[in-house]
Amino acid sequence: MTENITQFLPVLFMLVLVAFVIFIVFFLSEHFNRTKRIEEKLDKALKEIAEKKEK
Repeated sequence: MTENITQFLPVLFMLVLVAFVIFIVFFLSEHFNRTKRIEEKLDKALKEIAEKKEK
């Protein structure tokens, strides 16, 4: 039983590593998309405020 576990450990480790890397990539891309959207909303709000001040 112990021999089977030691044989599968590197494979299991690789799978966990790959899953972790994929998760991080998705998480970061989602995070950057969110910050971009927030920046766009801020930009829009600032433009509206500037237009109101001009009037």
